[in-house]
Amino acid sequence: MAIPVIFTSKAASDLLAIHEFEKLINGATKAREIIKALNAEGKSLGVHLRHRIGEELEGWEGPPAREVHKDVCLGGSYELHYEIIPAYEPTPTSIAILRVWDTRQDR
Repeated sequence: MAIPVIFTSKAASDLLAIHEFEKLINGATKAREIIKALNAEGKSLGVHLRHRIGEELEGWEGPPAREVHKDVCLGGSYELHYEIIPAYEPTPTSIAILRVWDTRQDR
């Protein structure tokens, strides 16, 4: 059973910024491939209980309690910061991608 994965508006803005950056550096085709891969990586978090493999991040304490993790992907060039909802439950109802970071950019 797959858990629904949603991208927040901030994550969508991050994807747009990554697309624009990659388009300048590597062209439109490569930029589209990277965005597709990041979307696929995000969606894969909801499959096969993969959502708790990433490092848990501090600084997201509640109330209410929040469980936020980091998934390093695509050769270490990107990070997905995501929240498991509800926090610390054995079977979450959803996963929210909070931010998508390009680790090579100074942000």
